[in-house]
Amino acid sequence: MKRQSIILAAASLLLASCAAHYVATDTVNRNLDGSRSILTSRSENTLFKGWREDTLATPLPFDFRSEKDTMRYSYTIDIINGGWSVQHDSMPRLLQPEAIVDKSFRWFTTRYSYTARFPQLDSLPVPISDYLTDDEQRLLFTPNELPADWTGTDLYSMLDKLNTKYVKWWDHCLFEKEMETYSALCDSTQRALLTQYHDTLLALILADLPNERKSFGNVAQNFPELDFIGDLDRNDNTLSWTASFWAYEHWNLDAQVLWRVVLPGDHMVEHMVSADRMIMGDYVIEEYADVVNWWACALTLLLLVGGSLLIGRKISRNQSL
Repeated sequence: MKRQSIILAAASLLLASCAAHYVATDTVNRNLDGSRSILTSRSENTLFKGWREDTLATPLPFDFRSEKDTMRYSYTIDIINGGWSVQHDSMPRLLQPEAIVDKSFRWFTTRYSYTARFPQLDSLPVPISDYLTDDEQRLLFTPNELPADWTGTDLYSMLDKLNTKYVKWWDHCLFEKEMETYSALCDSTQRALLTQYHDTLLALILADLPNERKSFGNVAQNFPELDFIGDLDRNDNTLSWTASFWAYEHWNLDAQVLWRVVLPGDHMVEHMVSADRMIMGDYVIEEYADVVNWWACALTLLLLVGGSLLIGRKISRNQSL
């Protein structure tokens, strides 16, 4: 368990730099209604430290009995994030799991079963298998036991190599989205030139990663034939951010969420959630809470006492005869 904590903590430190941080709380009441609240904090090189209670949305009422999949559509206000106005229907998918709660009666207790399902990432522009083998994906994204003779240096070296591949894969995804965005604004001749320079531009962007990513426009400046890219940027100064908007709305792999579950009986648990946990499949949070039914305990006690008294009287009557 300690080894798993070490590798997950180290991987998080490598991958979560300049991340968006959120605190999401699902609160469930005994009658299965409840609410979800979301706070945010954005800071560089900080992993769940110094939370500012910046409310993205007031606690939203929710009926876990009948509306299990409507939470993701319940946000009714614009959300300001780093100066961007993000519509409620384009929030990071990390804040939109399908949440279900079941309630089962067990006489002395009532069990509440909470499940939040974060769906697997799909339609990625570049398969992660192009950069990481299946074994490397499992090592990076799932709990693993490390070899007993590994030192801290061995662990750091391994994570550094995997992190480099991971960052290059994600930036390749962003590059493909940038190519798509610029191509849509070009004429046929310009589009053909972009296609011709595709591999060259990609190689230049990935060359210095994971240290620093060159922007698409800056790399294109190396080639006079691609001067039209600079013209497009000057005409629309938000164009170069299109891929970032797209990444935020669809996956936001940099985001980290502290997901809190509050169940009846003062049962509160916290889970660390990040998009990379959904690369290999659905990520599921399951929690259970047993609430004592004191009325059932009292009724059972009364029945036992009453039964004992009746039996005692019957025995006494039989003895007197």
